Amino acid sequence: MADFYFTDRKYNQLGIASTDELASSSVIAIDDIGGQEGDYQSVDGGYRSYSATLHFSPDQSAQVKEMAKVGNFVLFKGRAGESVWTTILSSEHDPLAGTNTFVAEDASIDLINGTVGDYAASSAMTIAQYIELFAGNSGFVVGYNEIPDLTRTLKWDSDDSSILTRILSVAKQFGVELSFRFEVRGLSVIGKYIDIRKRIGGNKGIYLRVDTDLNKIVTTSDIADLCTAIAGTGGTPEGSDTPITLKGYQWVDPNGRYILGGDGVLRDPVALRTWSRLLSNTNTNPVDAHITRNKTYEATTQATLLQSVLSDLEKFNHPAVNYEVNIAKLPDTVNIGDTVYLVDEDEQLFLSARVLELTYSYSNESGTATLGDYLIQASQVSAEYRALAETLAKQNKGQDGKDGIGIQSSIVTYQAGSSGVSAPTGTWSDAVPNVAANQYLWSRTIITMTDGSTSTTYSVGKMGANGADGIGLKSSAVTYQIGTNGTTAPSGTWSSTIPPASQGTYLWSRTVTLYTDGTQNTSYSVAYQGTNGAKGDKGDPGSQNVPMTYVQTEAPTGTIVTNSLWWVGATMSSVTALKRWNGSSWIPESIAQAVLNIIELNAVTINSAIINSPKINVPFSHAVINESGILSSGNLTLNGTSYSIDGSIEDANGKANGQKYHTELNPDGMSSYITQTDGTTRLHTSRISMGVLELSDLISGLGDNATYNTSSLDAEKIYQLNNVSNPLWKGVSLLGWSGDAQSVTPSKKITDCLNGWKLVWGEYSNGTFSGTGIRETEISKTSVLKYPGAGRILSIMNYGNANCSKYVYAYADHIDGNTKNSDGAAGGVVLVGVYEY
Repeated sequence: MADFYFTDRKYNQLGIASTDELASSSVIAIDDIGGQEGDYQSVDGGYRSYSATLHFSPDQSAQVKEMAKVGNFVLFKGRAGESVWTTILSSEHDPLAGTNTFVAEDASIDLINGTVGDYAASSAMTIAQYIELFAGNSGFVVGYNEIPDLTRTLKWDSDDSSILTRILSVAKQFGVELSFRFEVRGLSVIGKYIDIRKRIGGNKGIYLRVDTDLNKIVTTSDIADLCTAIAGTGGTPEGSDTPITLKGYQWVDPNGRYILGGDGVLRDPVALRTWSRLLSNTNTNPVDAHITRNKTYEATTQATLLQSVLSDLEKFNHPAVNYEVNIAKLPDTVNIGDTVYLVDEDEQLFLSARVLELTYSYSNESGTATLGDYLIQASQVSAEYRALAETLAKQNKGQDGKDGIGIQSSIVTYQAGSSGVSAPTGTWSDAVPNVAANQYLWSRTIITMTDGSTSTTYSVGKMGANGADGIGLKSSAVTYQIGTNGTTAPSGTWSSTIPPASQGTYLWSRTVTLYTDGTQNTSYSVAYQGTNGAKGDKGDPGSQNVPMTYVQTEAPTGTIVTNSLWWVGATMSSVTALKRWNGSSWIPESIAQAVLNIIELNAVTINSAIINSPKINVPFSHAVINESGILSSGNLTLNGTSYSIDGSIEDANGKANGQKYHTELNPDGMSSYITQTDGTTRLHTSRISMGVLELSDLISGLGDNATYNTSSLDAEKIYQLNNVSNPLWKGVSLLGWSGDAQSVTPSKKITDCLNGWKLVWGEYSNGTFSGTGIRETEISKTSVLKYPGAGRILSIMNYGNANCSKYVYAYADHIDGNTKNSDGAAGGVVLVGVYEY
């Protein structure tokens, strides 16, 4: 459940919206379950947006339209309890549908709508200086800054960038990420901060596994952007006419992999050995034919240009491998920027990924995420063998050395054993077996090196036995007694109720605790009832501007301090209203429900109240349920989204006859049933759900032998019923004569009718319809659907009581005749109408 506060641009509250379905009728309903709706956060975008739909009644339309006006503010608490302040950027108000869909962002219109021109720094500046330069008039200031001393000399040629786009560009060139944070007091924002982080989010050690948290992981790879060398070109420095390159820049890779040539091209000889076009069985170590890309950057110094080129070459010197992750369930503790681990044990795939985008629905209390920055994690080889592999790699480092020895594979298997010293001799398994108490679980790791050699290590753990039963608390009794001193417990009778203590006496309490092993413990505590003290010195004069509280029936008079409270009534137990002095008059005041803590409320009348509770239970006994005097006892329950009544039928004397009933109303619809006197066999059942009425009546039998008549009714069937007997075609047709088969096309397809078409025939004489001799035949929808276009014989009796027939072909949308339908007696009968039936 979440509440959203809407204010105007002066922070005056306009209304409250809530995802709580049990909220007050004065609170506007809101949901964020649409396709693009929810609380959206992005690492790259830096900002946060919220989109949702307000639902309102006709009398709330004007209020909602004012609440969701563009430029207004929406304040709410995020998943982690942080204050979120957003500005409404767009709003779509539909009074007929009773909905208002809005989009709000936390970057404010000052950053989004404001623009900045081209700019070139004359000297190196910190990131805080750049942000204050571009966003200084937006109301935002720099908050947390994890790189306060790092400087860059940056330049932008664009003259129409938004302030938000510009500060995001600053962050990208400093290699950091931004987020917006707000300090809220009441409904006012008293602080707006741009936080600068080396990396948003953290690593909480959260694992998402296929078949539990993930539906699947799909791996795709391509080499569309692959290269083994990059020739980089930067921006144009101040005072120069040409952009910079890396020509003439001196740099040596401390790791020995990358080589910067005198031509300004950064090359990767290691990647070249795999991707050079000169690679062959006879040339297994090519040193030429690089795949070179020319790329442009914004850097205006060779040092920063090198870092940009190096970063891209490390990214594109191998095939791009991407992973599409279908998330089934996102843990509530995952936040934007967090690193999570993805495990597909069947595919032996173990990845880390970062939450780059996160959308959370406060209506469903669930989130979806877009993951990226995938990295293949190291296999679970023991630390000593990983260290061995790193040592071997270092020993074989160098361009001219021969191939080193590495780890080819690692296999871990398990077995239960009776000894913690000697490994078991049975069969090792990939799955971890069940281990009995006081037995040992052994694991065996076999490492195979690239030269074919192997090594085996073992580890062992003991499964402990169950401990002995503990001693628990059986009962505890507290009693009381008045004593004359505070050191010795009284010897009289102890009472379970607290006796009144006069001044100068001691109230003792005794606690006797009994344990499950039969032992007990007795402890005492004592409190002194003090006597009246001597009168104190006269105090200093009080402030004249402190609000007062009055309890009286008549309005207070005289000099009254603003915000003083008047409880209207002779005593607090007879108070009928609460009023506050606003400086000129007494105005009605209310107490927020949130500050009330009522443990139990008995024998009261509540008028015009709002009751917020996840469950309300109303038992009833021998209540009259119809005019015949039939009674019922049971429960009426309001639980979340479900409203239900369950009870038993009773005669006029309150005696149950065995029949049970259940009626329920929920968002899916309404259902109701009543049973036979056996209490289980349903006698009558009805259900309305999503526009469909379903009815069921007991025919015979009880329990498993019961048989029912069941039917359903929806809007389409009602529409068809209402249109039975509607004319679909009128005219005069023999449906075939002398070479013309003739056809008839009713205005409604037979598939859209309730049962089919009714054909009306009349007497035909001397080339005209006589207006008499009316008779009817039917073509059923079921038959046409099963035999579309099949020939049909329609038997008709003519005026002279002679049987005749018409041969027709019925389709879903028309009827074709036959050229012989005018022969003999059939020629004396014509079709004059088609009706829906």
